[in-house]
Amino acid sequence: MKNCLLPQNDQTQCNRTFAPKLDELLAFRINQPYFPVDLDQLYKEIIISTQASFKEEIYAIIPYGRQYTQSFVLYKDSIRLVDASVNLLAEKCLYQHLHMEIESYKRTLKVFLGKTINTLPIASNDFSLIPFSLTFRPRVYSWINPGRIENLFSKSNAAPTIVQLTNGFNIEIDRQQRPIFTRMERAFLTQGIIKRDTETQPVNVTMSLLEYLGISSTKVTRKVTKNVQYQHIPGFANDFHRKYQEIHDAIVIEKWLNTKSLPKK
Repeated sequence: MKNCLLPQNDQTQCNRTFAPKLDELLAFRINQPYFPVDLDQLYKEIIISTQASFKEEIYAIIPYGRQYTQSFVLYKDSIRLVDASVNLLAEKCLYQHLHMEIESYKRTLKVFLGKTINTLPIASNDFSLIPFSLTFRPRVYSWINPGRIENLFSKSNAAPTIVQLTNGFNIEIDRQQRPIFTRMERAFLTQGIIKRDTETQPVNVTMSLLEYLGISSTKVTRKVTKNVQYQHIPGFANDFHRKYQEIHDAIVIEKWLNTKSLPKK
């Protein structure tokens, strides 16, 4: 935007772009280790986009706005502000990478991880995302990539926890560290399930899950995967996609039968 005549305090409005580099943003540059990035300041520095990019690895999807209808989508070096909810973007991410519907995907994943688990990660061959609900809006989530967590900061391991990513971006979540570790391991195993289905090369069953997935080797990721190997991934190769197709077909048939059984007007 050229020839901008805004007052000095509003000059940041002149330089806004759709997908700015993180180090160009004031909100990111003034970020401190024990505090989350100021999302209100971040909002002032980015032009709202209508869609996210799913071609590069996502580091986080963060809800924003009075009704949480907009989202920050964070990447390694850049960020977008998208006019869509976090849950919708997570579903689109899943479909872009796996061509799977979210309902069938969740039912399939419960077969491998346990039917009582409600907060399920989404994953691709290359990364995963963990949902952390906002306590006052239990159906609204921040989605965080566990493979890019550098550190966790909290007072006496109590909530809230500041999640520091490997690109230096800090996010606050209302969880203690221990359940974060549990969800991280679950997400890594999910990514392992997905990756194993497309793996063509033989893998040593005792290979560390950290090495197999190619996630960042940080103090946190090493702690979570310390005793987890390739052989600990639930199920067997090709089980997930085969089970997904079975469950998805059953859901489609069930919905079709329900429409047929509806009373005619």
